[in-house]
Amino acid sequence: MNTIWKAGPLVAAMVGVSLGAAAQQQAQGQPAQQRVAQVMAPPPAPAQPRRKVSVKEAMRLAATQGPDVAAARAQAAGVRPGVEKAWTTWQPDLSASGTFDHTSAPSSIPAGSLGPGSPEVVIVAANSHFGSLQLSQPLLTPQGLFLPGIANAAAEAAAHGADDTRERILLAVASAYFNLQAQDGLLTAARDAEQVALRREQDAKAQIAAGTAVELALLRAQTETAAARVQIANIQGNVQSFLPLLEALTGEPIEPLPISAQPVIPDLPTDETEPWENSYAVKSAASAVVAAQRTTRLDRFAWLPSVAAAARGQYNSNGGFAGTNTSYDLLVNINIPLYDRGERYAQLHEDQARLAQAQALLASARARSKATWDAARGNLSSAQVALQQATTQAELAGKTQQQVDASYRAGVATTLDLSDADQRKFLAQSSASLARSEVEVRKAELAVAAGALYRIALQE
Repeated sequence: MNTIWKAGPLVAAMVGVSLGAAAQQQAQGQPAQQRVAQVMAPPPAPAQPRRKVSVKEAMRLAATQGPDVAAARAQAAGVRPGVEKAWTTWQPDLSASGTFDHTSAPSSIPAGSLGPGSPEVVIVAANSHFGSLQLSQPLLTPQGLFLPGIANAAAEAAAHGADDTRERILLAVASAYFNLQAQDGLLTAARDAEQVALRREQDAKAQIAAGTAVELALLRAQTETAAARVQIANIQGNVQSFLPLLEALTGEPIEPLPISAQPVIPDLPTDETEPWENSYAVKSAASAVVAAQRTTRLDRFAWLPSVAAAARGQYNSNGGFAGTNTSYDLLVNINIPLYDRGERYAQLHEDQARLAQAQALLASARARSKATWDAARGNLSSAQVALQQATTQAELAGKTQQQVDASYRAGVATTLDLSDADQRKFLAQSSASLARSEVEVRKAELAVAAGALYRIALQE
C-alpha cells in the first residue's frame, strides 16, 4: 500500500512529461501561421450567468417572452382580422374612375341643324374625357346581420385556444422548475453522503493504523464514497438536461431558488361546483359551438333581401343633347334571392354538420377536463400523503443514523450497520425532496385543470 502511494507522484510526472513532449511535437508539425492563429485567437466568451428567480417569476417570463407562448398568440391573432372583415359588410364603398378616348370617327350635329341659331351639338368628339364617382352604402344584408357575431365567436375560440396552450406551457415551466429543485435536494443529500463516506474512510485509516480494524472497513467506505460520487454525477447530468428546457420555455437563462418547505403554488378555493368549466379548453370549445350556431342561423335567414343605396356622379366632355358635362344619379338597389340552385340549403346542411361536430368536441372537452380535474385532485391528495410519509421517514432515518454512528464509535455496531444507516438516510432525504416537488407539480396540474395557473403566476 505504501509503495503504491509513493509511486503515484512519479507516475504522474512521467505522464506529464510524455503529454508535454507529444504536444510539442504536434505543435512543431503545424504551419507557423496556424500556430500564430491559435495563440492570438480570442478566448471563448464566458457563458451568461443564470439568474435565480422564483417559480412565479419563471412563469411570468414564459408568459411574456417565451417563444412557444408567442407562437400561440400569433396564431390566435391571425383570426382577429376576421372580425374587422365581417364589419366591412356595413361600410360604404367609394370608387372613382376616369377614361380618355380618342376616336377616328367623331360625330356631331352642325350648328343650325336643329333650328335657326341652334349651336353645334357634339355627340362624340375626337378626344373625349369621361369620369365617374360612385358611393354605395348597404342598408340591409343578411351577412351584415350575422357575420360580425360569427367572427367574434371564432376569434374568442382562437384566443381561448391560445390561453390553453399558454397554461400547458406554464405547467411545463413549473414542472421543470420543481424538478430542478428536487435535483438540488438530491444533490445536497448525495454530497452529505459523500462527506459521511469520506469521514468513514478517515476513521477506517486511523483504525487500521492503530491495528484495531482490517482493510475491509476501508474498502467498504471507499465503495460508499464512489457510489456517492456516481450519484452526484448522475444528478448533475439531470440538472444539465432540465436547465436548457427551462431556458427554452422562458427565453432567458434562469435557475430556481433553493427548495423551501413553504408551499409555492397556493391551494385553489373549494367553493366552486364545477371548476373544470373554467379551463380554457372548455371555453374554446364552447365559443366554437357559438360560432357554429350563428353560422347556421345565417343560413336560415339567407332569404332576406339585400338593400343598398348608391349615389353616382358622372363627367363627360361631350355635352350632347343635355348640354351639360356633369350629371348625377341616386339609386336604391334591392336584391331578393329566390332560388340559387340549392346552394343555400346545401350550405345549411354542411354548417349543421359542423355544429354537431363542435357540440361533440365540447362534450369531449368537458369530459376530458373533468377527468383531468379529478385525476389531478386525487394525485395531489396522494402526493401530500407521500410527502408526510417521506418527511417522517427522513427525520427517522437521520436520528437512526446518528444513533448507529454513536453505537459504532462505542464498539457495539459494525461497519455494515453503519453503511446501511447511511444509505437509508440518503434514500429518505431523496424521497422527501422528490415528494416535496411532486406536491407542487400536482398543484400546478390542478390549477391548469381549473384554468387558474396564469392567474396564480400574476399574483404577488
